[in-house]
Amino acid sequence: MSSQPGLFKQFIKEKPRTIALGFILFCTVLATFAYLFTGDKTPDINEQITGIGLKKPGFAIDLVAIPKPQDIPPTSFFNFLLNGRTNKYFFIPVDKYHISQDSLTYYPYDGETPTSKVAPITIHKAKWLLGDKAIQIAQHENVYQITLEDGNQVDLNRNDVDQQLKKTGIQHRTFWLGTDLFGRSLLDRIILGIRYSLFVGLLAVLISITIGAVIGMVSGYFGGRTDDIISYIMNVFWSIPTLILVFAIVLVSGRGIQNIFIAVGLTMWVDTARLVRGQTLALKKEKYVEAVRSMGMSTARILRKHILPNMLGPLIVIAVSNFASAIIVESGLSYLGFGIQPPTPSLGSILSENYGFILSNKPILAIAPVVVLLLLVLAFNLVGNGVRDIFDVKSNSQT
Repeated sequence: MSSQPGLFKQFIKEKPRTIALGFILFCTVLATFAYLFTGDKTPDINEQITGIGLKKPGFAIDLVAIPKPQDIPPTSFFNFLLNGRTNKYFFIPVDKYHISQDSLTYYPYDGETPTSKVAPITIHKAKWLLGDKAIQIAQHENVYQITLEDGNQVDLNRNDVDQQLKKTGIQHRTFWLGTDLFGRSLLDRIILGIRYSLFVGLLAVLISITIGAVIGMVSGYFGGRTDDIISYIMNVFWSIPTLILVFAIVLVSGRGIQNIFIAVGLTMWVDTARLVRGQTLALKKEKYVEAVRSMGMSTARILRKHILPNMLGPLIVIAVSNFASAIIVESGLSYLGFGIQPPTPSLGSILSENYGFILSNKPILAIAPVVVLLLLVLAFNLVGNGVRDIFDVKSNSQT
C-alpha cells in the first residue's frame, strides 16, 4: 500500500509551477509592502520631478531637497503602508553641489547643457531650512538669528542646521527602469500597479466564487424548475461577451476601483456556478448525503457541511484560473480608461500612458508593464494547471 505524498510535495515536483508560485509570492510581498521598497513614498507614487522626464534605465541623479513651507502632519505606519505619505520636500535635480561655511551652492541639472554653462544657485543654510519664511538672517557665534515674515524671531543652532542639511538636504536616487514623461519612477509605479492588479483580482475572485457557489449549489441541489430557471439565467450571462458586460456595469455604476472588482466579479460567476452545479448534482446522490437528509438535517446545513467541503478542490482550481482572467480584464479596462483612474497606477493604466513610446527610443516605458503583466498571468496559469493536476483524482490514481 503506497502512501500518497502531500499536496505541496506533489505541487513542487514540477519546476515551472514552483517558480511560478515563487514569483506570485514575491509579487504579493512586493505589492503588500510596496512603499517600503519604492524610492517614491508619496500617495499613488506621483512625485513629479521637473527636468528628469523620459530618462533611460539606470539613470542616477542628486536631488536637493527643499523643505516645503507648510507643515505636513505625521503619518502612522499602517497608513503609510496603505497610502504612502506626503513628502515634506520638493526636489531639484542637480549636476553637482558643494556646502560651504554658511551656504549651499548647486548647479541645476540640464541634460542638454554642460555644467560649466549652467549658472550656480547659492542659498543660505537657514534659508534652505525655512524657505521664504526667513526674511533676515544674522549670525551670533554659533547661532543663526532669523527674522520671519510674520515678525517673529527664531534661533537655530548652526550645528543642528548642518546635520539636517547633510542628512536630508541632498538625496541620491537611481531610477532602475528610468522615468516617465513627468519624471516619475517607472519601477516604483509598476510595483504599486502590481498591488492594485492583485487586489482587484483577489476581490473579483472572492465575489465570483461566493456568488457562483451559492447559485450553483441551489441549482444543482433543488433541481426541477429551480434548476431550469437558474440554468437559463446562466446561459444568458454566458452568451454576453465579458468585456461588453463589464463596460455596461462600469457605465452604470461609474469608474473607480471600488466598482471595477464588483464589475469583474459579477461577470465571472457563471463559470463557477456551472462547475458547482455539476458537482452538486453528483454529490447529492451520494449515500452520506441521503443519510443526513433522512435524519432531518436542514438543507443549508447539508450544503454547508457535506456538499461544499467535498468540492473545494475544483473550486480552488477555478479560483486560481479566474485570478489570471480578472487581472487581464482589469488591465484592459484601465488601459481603455474605464478602470483605475490616474494618477493611481495599474499595469493597464501605465501602458495606456506610455504606449506611444513603443516606436520611439523609449520603448521600455511600454514594454516593462506588459512584461510584468504577462509574467503574472503566466504564473497564475501555471499554478492553476498544477493545482488542477493535484486535485484530478483519476489522473493521480493512474500514476
